[in-house]
Amino acid sequence: MITAIDFGCYAIRTAFRDPATAAAITLYSERSEYAILPDQESHRQALLEREISYGACEDNLLVFGNRAGQVRWLSRKSCAPLFTDGGVPTTDAPARQILHVLTKAMLPQNRTEGDYCCFTVPGGRNKTSHAEFLARLIQMSGFVPVPVSSCESALLASGAETHFTGATIVIGAESTEIGISRFGVELASQTIAVGSNWIDTELATQFKFQVWDEAGECYLDLEAVREWKHDDRIHLRHGTSERERTLARLYGAVLDQIARATRQMLLSPEVKSGLGKQRLSVVCAGGPTQIAGFSSALSERLVDHDIASQILSVKAIEDAGHAVVRGLLIHGELEARRHSRQSAA
Repeated sequence: MITAIDFGCYAIRTAFRDPATAAAITLYSERSEYAILPDQESHRQALLEREISYGACEDNLLVFGNRAGQVRWLSRKSCAPLFTDGGVPTTDAPARQILHVLTKAMLPQNRTEGDYCCFTVPGGRNKTSHAEFLARLIQMSGFVPVPVSSCESALLASGAETHFTGATIVIGAESTEIGISRFGVELASQTIAVGSNWIDTELATQFKFQVWDEAGECYLDLEAVREWKHDDRIHLRHGTSERERTLARLYGAVLDQIARATRQMLLSPEVKSGLGKQRLSVVCAGGPTQIAGFSSALSERLVDHDIASQILSVKAIEDAGHAVVRGLLIHGELEARRHSRQSAA
């Protein structure tokens, strides 16, 4: 059985084919966060009545994944991220244990020896220590771990129309990955340490999205920002309120960094020799790309950086949030096929 797991800073997603129906793909998604509640009998009783599972750690109760958002009414304190500063935490023991529990729970149990599990690493696969930790979690579940970049995965999921040639941009919560490929072979790649969480934090700070816990301590309410951003009426190019115009400016700051990095990569000897004067299609994945007006906003930044003449089109992938995990599954199936042919030879 081939399995894929995308360790995203916003959500962890897994995909695998249903053993009973090969054409059907099973998808799971869990938020990459956990809530901390004081270990009180009233809290335990509330969780028990609502059948919400939890863990105990010293004097606290921990609720993680999708259910973390269901207990905000018990403690208005913001949820803690599983990936600190966009990477695997080194000092947050509860988060590391929760990652182990979620990985084991989200991967299928009916596996056979030697099954592959392709996975992404938050912040890029070049973060060796992070990749090693996540690979061990996958090995403990009985799979052979195969690290794959987010860009390569998104390209496999959406690059058939462009013959797997062009620029791929994957915007996550804490980082953005950019890759340029020719017929599926990556010529250049770069990771930028900025994503949608920076936008959300700036919005929450400027417009005072705040929440107070029972002790009176104030926190930024990033979840309220995200709920507002998901309104279908929000558009990066046609903002009518000061908040929408600020959102467009913040997106613009991120897209400006993306355009600058893309220009540097297009000028590199590897890309110049591999692509020549060929105009590129740009495909974009990741939840932040689903906002209305994204493609035209990025196109504007490419014009500003004087590389529009090298770009054929800019397109945000449909179902952009699941593009990476779908591409991981494709990569795993190709890897298994290649291994099978080598064994037969």
